[in-house]
Amino acid sequence: MGGAIRSAKGLMGHFHTGECNRRVPGQGRMPWREIGEALREIGYDGTVCMEPFVRMGGRVGSDIKIWHDLSEGADVETLDRDAAKSVAFERYMFEEGK
Repeated sequence: MGGAIRSAKGLMGHFHTGECNRRVPGQGRMPWREIGEALREIGYDGTVCMEPFVRMGGRVGSDIKIWHDLSEGADVETLDRDAAKSVAFERYMFEEGK
């Protein structure tokens, strides 16, 4: 991951994040420290967009073939809390890198 990011230095307009299990960043096994280090190394200061896909239905759920509810029945408040925690997680990994 880090090598791919480094090779894109100067070419990235925005950076999309997500887990390999489609959940919010921090709830999977992506190498976030490595990703954050590479982004800092290339001086990336553009937009970061989180793309979790945890619910079936709707246009997006249908288009990307979500076949079961990854949110485990979470209500909107829980989904919002998960997103807020993930934003804090990404800020920590991408900005502080500790």
